[in-house]
Amino acid sequence: MTDVPPAVARVIGDWQAGGRPRQQGIRWPRERCLAAFPESADALQALPVRLDRGTVGSACAGAAGSPAAAWQAFVVVMAWGYGTVGYGAWRTARILQGDNHAPDRLARVAQRLAEQGALDAYGLLGGACRLRGLGPAFGTKYLYFCAQPAAGPRALILDRLVARWLAKNARVSLNPGFWSSKTYGRYLALLGSWAEALSVASYEVEWCIFQAESGTTGNQWATTP
Repeated sequence: MTDVPPAVARVIGDWQAGGRPRQQGIRWPRERCLAAFPESADALQALPVRLDRGTVGSACAGAAGSPAAAWQAFVVVMAWGYGTVGYGAWRTARILQGDNHAPDRLARVAQRLAEQGALDAYGLLGGACRLRGLGPAFGTKYLYFCAQPAAGPRALILDRLVARWLAKNARVSLNPGFWSSKTYGRYLALLGSWAEALSVASYEVEWCIFQAESGTTGNQWATTP
C-alpha cells in the first residue's frame, strides 16, 4: 500500500473535522445553454440555479442507455464544469456539433464504463471515441458523473487543479493535458490506495484535493461562507 502523503492526510482530516461537507453548487448560464442546445430545453429548464455533484450525477444516470441520453448528460456535465465561464456553452456546442457521431461515441463510452470500468472507458474516450476539442480534464468529468454503477475503480476527475495540488503538496507529477491511460491508471491507483488507508472513498480524496487547490487560487469553486 502506498504511504499517504501528510498533506493528503491533512486535507482529509480537515474535511472530516468540518463535518464532511459536500461541494457547493455552482451557478451556470442557463440562458446560454438553452440557446446552444434547444433540443435539451426541458432537461435544462428542470435543473436548479446551482449545479452540485449530486444533481449532475442524477442527470448522467441514463447516459449509457441511448445516444440522446448521453448527449444530454454531456451538456449538463459541461455546464457544471465550466460554471460561470462565459464561453462554456459555445465550446460544448463546438465539441458536439463538430462530430456527427458524438452522441453515439459518448453513449459507447458510458456503456464501456459500466461494463469494463474507468480505465477502459478512459482509453476509449481518448482513442476510438475521441471528440475533437475534448481533453482529459473535461473527459474525466464525464466519466466521473457517468460512473454509477460501474465496474472496477471509481472514475475520478483529473484536471489541472488536482494535478497542480498533487505536484505541489504530494510530489506526484501527472499531466492532465494529454490522453494517457498510463497516467490515469496511476492516478486511480494512487487515490484508491490513499482512500483505503484513510477509510474514505477515492472520490472524496479527489474532491478534498480539488477544493484545497480552489481555495488557494480563489477561483469560482472556492468555498464561500
